[in-house]
Amino acid sequence: MITYLKHPRLNHPQLVAAWPGMGFVAVKTVNCLLEDLSPERFAYINPGDYFSISSVVVENGVATIPALPEGNFYSWKNSLPGGDLILFMGEAQPSARLQLKQAREIVTLAKGAGAVRIFTFAAAPSPIQHKDTPRIWGVANSPRARGYLLKNDIQLLQHGQVSGLNGLLLGAAAREGLPGVCLLGDIPYYTVNLENPRVTRAILETMEKLLPIKLDYFHLDREIRRSDKEISQMGKKAQETMASFFQGEIDEDQDQGEGEFEEAIADETGETEEAPEEESDEHKVLPEPARRRIEELFRRMKRDISQAPSLKRELDKWGVYQEYEDRFLDLFRNQNKQQDN
Repeated sequence: MITYLKHPRLNHPQLVAAWPGMGFVAVKTVNCLLEDLSPERFAYINPGDYFSISSVVVENGVATIPALPEGNFYSWKNSLPGGDLILFMGEAQPSARLQLKQAREIVTLAKGAGAVRIFTFAAAPSPIQHKDTPRIWGVANSPRARGYLLKNDIQLLQHGQVSGLNGLLLGAAAREGLPGVCLLGDIPYYTVNLENPRVTRAILETMEKLLPIKLDYFHLDREIRRSDKEISQMGKKAQETMASFFQGEIDEDQDQGEGEFEEAIADETGETEEAPEEESDEHKVLPEPARRRIEELFRRMKRDISQAPSLKRELDKWGVYQEYEDRFLDLFRNQNKQQDN
């Protein structure tokens, strides 16, 4: 149930909504809008309808019952032509069975306020580096909304999915005839669990073209510089850790284990592979048995980081290390993160 603190009169508003997701892209984007626009809170969702408490929080030996995640609505009145905004920030996503219910409740509020369009946001994990300029993709919930994206030169995401409420809200709005779009920004595979201010900036720059807003990026640019430095340091530490594994010889047990795996693949396929000859074409064709062997070595390395040399040697053998580099280094980053914790 939604509780209203007041009923603002809004002019052709558009709803901008966010819940936590990969790279914290959605919540970071709406948080920046809340900070820059200073809208007024006018309603909230009763958290008891969607969340329950199953544990206590302990600080300095004292246990307390935590607050339930909030879901707040804000209104922003535009002093210039172009319409007003409704902003919704959900601190957490409810369980899967309740997500569509919450989406419908939000759509009902938006329609009652006369909303003409909704916006959500998400991350698109991609094989890019953290300092690369992220691309922005669009997903629409109707042909009309798709035309809106194309008209504004936003490239469409042709295939994929948008999970959770950042996606479900589009579907709920479509059923009620309310146009909606989701803007997705590229993030590196190895940063899906890290906040990504760079993609937030790219999305906000796109929003400035779609909405009657003007934003200040000073604080966000400072966050980008700090984030770049932290991720680069993390990568350097991972490289140093990786290098330590490649010093000296691989012990006999690892070699024997790898040989047994190669024999198992040979028995299964009835064939063995030899290392490919050097190819001038940068795109190498990897035989399916070799690809399966590489995937098995990735699983081994995830359980035991000391398996890294075997995996690295296999990737080099087939000349595909660059293809797997981000995924390979990510295992070291996760290992370092666990050690730091």
